[in-house]
Amino acid sequence: MKAEKHDSDKTIEVEGTVLAALPKLEYTVEIDFKGIKHTLTCHVSGKMKTRFIDLEVGDKVLVRISLYDIDRGIIFRRLTSRQKAIVSAQSTK
Repeated sequence: MKAEKHDSDKTIEVEGTVLAALPKLEYTVEIDFKGIKHTLTCHVSGKMKTRFIDLEVGDKVLVRISLYDIDRGIIFRRLTSRQKAIVSAQSTK
């Protein structure tokens, strides 16, 4: 669990898990900050939109949360890499 505090932005960065996808590129994310679980609504950052990065339920993400409104956040990085399992076809003779 990594949490960084930025004094100039008044935000913290927390690791979370995507629980559900909502309309308009918003997601429900559950975070565990120092043993306290909290669910919030997050939207994706601009670079994730322009690079067409998809998120699915169960993905680990980094969320930036404002200290003024802890019920909303910004997803700015996906931590999991969904790699397809390579299935090799074996020929039998």
